[in-house]
Amino acid sequence: MQSERYFAHSGKRADGSDWQPLAEHLRNVARLARRFALEARPGDRAFARAAYVAGWLHDLGKYRFEFQQMIRNERGRGETTRHKEAGAARAAAIRRPDLLFAILGHHGGLPDRCDVPDSVERGKQVLESLWQRAVAECPEADAPLDEWGKGIEPLSVDLHIRLLFSCLVDADWLDTSAHQATCEGWSEREEPAPLNAEELAARVAGYIATKAEQCRERRIADIRREVLEAAIAAAGLPPGLFSMTVPTGGGKTLSSLMFALEHARRAGLRRIIYVAPYLSIIEQNARVYREAMGEGSDELVLEHHSLTDPGRAEDDDQARSDAQRLAENWDAPVVLTTSVQFYETLFSNKPGPCRKLHNIARSVVILDECQTLPKGLTAPTCQMLQQASQYLGCSIVLCTATQPAWGRDERLLPEGLEDVHEIVPPELTLFERLKRTRVSWPEPEAAPMHWREVAARMLEARQALCVVNSKRAARELYLALREAHSPSVFHLSTAMCPAHRLEVLERVRSLLAEGAACHVVSTQLVEAGVDLDFPLLFREIAPLESIVQAAGRCNREGLLPAGEVIVFASSDGTMPPDAWYRNGRAIVEQDFLRRGQEPDIHQPADLAEYFRRLYPSGRLDEKNIIAGRRGFCFKTVGCAYQLIDEATTPVVVAGWERTRDEVEALLLELKARPSRRTYRRLQRHTVNLYAHEVREAAGAVVLDHLPGVNLCGLPYDNALGLVLCPPGAVVV
Repeated sequence: MQSERYFAHSGKRADGSDWQPLAEHLRNVARLARRFALEARPGDRAFARAAYVAGWLHDLGKYRFEFQQMIRNERGRGETTRHKEAGAARAAAIRRPDLLFAILGHHGGLPDRCDVPDSVERGKQVLESLWQRAVAECPEADAPLDEWGKGIEPLSVDLHIRLLFSCLVDADWLDTSAHQATCEGWSEREEPAPLNAEELAARVAGYIATKAEQCRERRIADIRREVLEAAIAAAGLPPGLFSMTVPTGGGKTLSSLMFALEHARRAGLRRIIYVAPYLSIIEQNARVYREAMGEGSDELVLEHHSLTDPGRAEDDDQARSDAQRLAENWDAPVVLTTSVQFYETLFSNKPGPCRKLHNIARSVVILDECQTLPKGLTAPTCQMLQQASQYLGCSIVLCTATQPAWGRDERLLPEGLEDVHEIVPPELTLFERLKRTRVSWPEPEAAPMHWREVAARMLEARQALCVVNSKRAARELYLALREAHSPSVFHLSTAMCPAHRLEVLERVRSLLAEGAACHVVSTQLVEAGVDLDFPLLFREIAPLESIVQAAGRCNREGLLPAGEVIVFASSDGTMPPDAWYRNGRAIVEQDFLRRGQEPDIHQPADLAEYFRRLYPSGRLDEKNIIAGRRGFCFKTVGCAYQLIDEATTPVVVAGWERTRDEVEALLLELKARPSRRTYRRLQRHTVNLYAHEVREAAGAVVLDHLPGVNLCGLPYDNALGLVLCPPGAVVV
């Protein structure tokens, strides 16, 4: 190996014949970043030029002798080589703060503005020491760029930097992965097929027609047809912000998909991104999407959520493992993901999440059950969604039966959304026509019910569902039903892995269809979007939007004159540790029930009044996200914007006897050759644990058993899922 050669990445051969030359890496990343920029913002040549130059500069510091010594193992890998600071110093010299942030962030994440000057100062000396030999190999690194950033609104600068960062990081990771695949003798990564919206729309239309013929209630079928026709008509509108306010059972899932495909076809948008708050909804709708899209849909549809996601990048190349580079970048034509993943991509400062942002641009984004967003994040989220529509060219669909009050309001929400087009015209009067339940509210002075009382009331009916506020409540009510010797009682909570939950839901649907005895207790995971249809539903008192959503699991198909929904207060009273959840429940109890006003869950006006009372009870930007974005505090914003206050750790369940062999086979496959496909298959066998649960599990949880995989050996119950604590312990 000649000493005057400069390398970006080492290989497996001692003679260096399979090592990647630094100039080759910089060229590849520059070209790929430019391509991503043009795909995200067609016609914006200045942005594409910036991405191209960022690619040439991002690893410029690898021309430093100290880095070349490190890559040859001539000095310790723990020593600082400052290879990103050199490119950052060059960006500062040409007055390009966008390149400066992106280059500094491509290892470790976008920094806060206050941390930038020190990094630039450190990089100046490095840049001076290597500039001549770098430009000799890479003259494009000295390409001229116009100054940028002066006079531009800070929030626009923020999103521009995030998009540039995304193009750079994804290009860098893909080229690095391609080099690694070459060294390992792996097959080259295949480019995903583009979205063929016309063909898929035709398939989905045929699937919808077949489902309509199978609908047992013609009135419901007619309403779903009207919703579908409205969606197809609205698809011809220009890209922008849309709402789709459809009561449960109105065909929202398939009509929103049809809108997305038709709209993408007419507007030339690149992909469909479906976002839902709960894994249970994604699991269910991924199956619906695949069935509707027909043959070959497995290659078109990507499910991506936090379970077994290896894409958490750390500070350096060594920590950025094989598994992390296999993290999804959402280049599939159809993506189904969680709210956590989607919003993290918009607000995070970390390379792993942010690499997906350029693939969100020019997409149709369906935000299903959007009302579940934490209220304290409403203002910054609305502001970002408005920008995503305008700057990223997205069409965003707010899809729910309980539309949150996200419109611009100078008093309540000045950062709210503007120019939102409702897809379903109000003259269809869907809420009145789809009224299928009657609700019994608790008397203000009524005594709270014990779980045995609730179990007894449920068993008076042949089929009943009860939705409660916590995993502890779900477990205790399930045990009460078991003690009453119910022959067919089921439990659903996030203590169960997706494979287990899907198995239970299939069994429950089968019993409901047969008219057999079936009693289910569940946490909130079934109350939004999950297709269940019970004649009787109990709901522990909760915020009004949760009660409305839970009621959608009662008489869903309209086969009864009216289903019965019973709202009750429990003697347990455990609630999620969320002040907004408590405030919402308090408004239902105090502002409505104790004043003798029972909310009408079938009237959007009552829900709007509820939100008008709820929003002033807290701050809609309680983490000061907007101020952080204006001040270019990327790291601070990334840490502050959390949909789940307490971070969770995904663990693969190794202790369930039914899936033990399959899990062991997948782990062996992953060990032999890491692949996205294997990570995706492991998602079915994963549960999220809170930090205190990981600590309490002690040696039963093995973190990083394999790169990106945590293994859990705790006992697994066939009904309750992962046994996290002994009987009697508190589980919220």
